[in-house]
Parts: sequence; structure tokens; C-alpha cells
Amino acid sequence: MTGGRFSPSPTGPLHLGSLLAATASYLDARSSGATWRLRIDDLDTPRNQPGAEALILETLEYHGLHWDGAVQYQTEHLERYQQALVELAERCFYCRCSRRSLAGQPIYPGTCREHKKPRPDSAVRIRVDATPINFTDLVMGPRREILSTSVGDFIIRRRDGLIAYQLATAVDDGSPDITRVVRGSDLLDNTGRQIFLMQQLGLSVPEYAHIPTLIYPNGQKLSKQHGAPGVDNRIASENLQLVLAALQLSVPVELSGAAPADILDLSLI
Repeated sequence: MTGGRFSPSPTGPLHLGSLLAATASYLDARSSGATWRLRIDDLDTPRNQPGAEALILETLEYHGLHWDGAVQYQTEHLERYQQALVELAERCFYCRCSRRSLAGQPIYPGTCREHKKPRPDSAVRIRVDATPINFTDLVMGPRREILSTSVGDFIIRRRDGLIAYQLATAVDDGSPDITRVVRGSDLLDNTGRQIFLMQQLGLSVPEYAHIPTLIYPNGQKLSKQHGAPGVDNRIASENLQLVLAALQLSVPVELSGAAPADILDLSLI
């Protein structure tokens, strides 16, 4: 069955920006009768916070955002990612370049491209080329990216051995049951790399819709890195009205303070 997904990282509670993304994805799936999956992106174990997952699930439930099926975890998909590394091996090389040595270089210069054999203390990078990556974002419109001139060869397995975000997300979102990815526009720059990996692996490429992110008055994105507070579940209806307004969906005055499920049902009409 076709569907969408929401994939928070358990590095802290959901804030209003992440609630916006979850609500947009949920409404998009439910409006077409599709499934809506919940995936916890918990691969970056050093950054995971104890109790964060429980807080995330609680917040979604308080706001009437009920997912289909069991919660999925990226740490349960390690075999899939390892298999993807094997399939991509011919395009990969081992890189010891430090962030400091690459500082000020927006495009990877190809320093380690000739290191095809495994060596310790190395990240795994995948070689890209000048083939354009074209897709039409349902919000942002037609997009075109040439990875060799935008980011260059990029990391798919980190030096510490952890699978990199780009590869894990490409493998999971390339699943046949994920047909639409609705997420914040701050993640738009990742899409070209993820589509490239899906194409190399022969996976299905979903449709994408990148919605505008919430911002502070000073122009900063509302995010954990900028100290965004966790969502207050005690005012779930008010929170939903705020994010629906950001999605240009209005809630009638008579439904102000109504149960979250009623507000969401109205938004699906």
C-alpha cells in the first residue's frame, strides 16, 4: 500500500517545527487514504537522548497523529544498509580526510579517490559524476542538481563505522511502501544525494514535498540546535492550530480548543 512517513531522531523532544512536519505528512497521507508510518532514526547513537523516543511517541499521540503498524527503527535495518554498501562498493573509496583539512572546500576535492581497499580510521565515500539529478518537488517545483559540482563525492559510512544519514535514509525511503516524503525545506539539499543512491541501488524513488520551516523572528530555523523548546502537550489543540495556520489551513472559531482528532478530521475535508 502506498504511504508516507515521519522519521524523527531521538535526540530530544519534538518542537513545533517537527510537529509541523509530522502534521503535514500525516494529512498528506490520510487525505489520499494512504498509510502513515513512524520511523525512529536512531542510528546516530552518540546523540540519542534517554527517554526522547517515549516523549516523541507521547507527543504524536497527544496531537492525534496515530501511525499505522509497528514503530520502525533504523537500528533494526543494519543488514539492509550493509548490503547496500556491498552493492555500491565499486563506486566507493576509503577517505581519511579530516573536517579541518576540508574546511573552506564546499566540494570534496577527490583527495582519497584512489584508495579502493579498506584501511583503518576511514570513512567510505561514493564517487559521483556529472549526470543531472532531476525531480519535481510538489512544493518547490522542478529541481536539478549535478552532484559533482554541488557537493562532490560524499560519505555513506562514517569514520566511526556508523552508517551515514544519506545512505540510511535512501535505503529506507526507497522502500516500495514509501511513495511520498513530506518534510521540511531545510532537508531539500539532501534530496539529490538520496535520489542518486536510490538510483544506484535500483530502489523506488518517492515523490517529495518540502514544506517551509518555522523560523524565529531573527530568521533562524526553529530547531533543536537553536534551542527550540519541546512541544507542550497540555495545549495540543492550540499547537495544532498554529501548525495548521503555517500550512495555510484555517480552523473555524467554533473548533478552537476542540479535541485534536476533531481538528485533524476537519483539515482532511
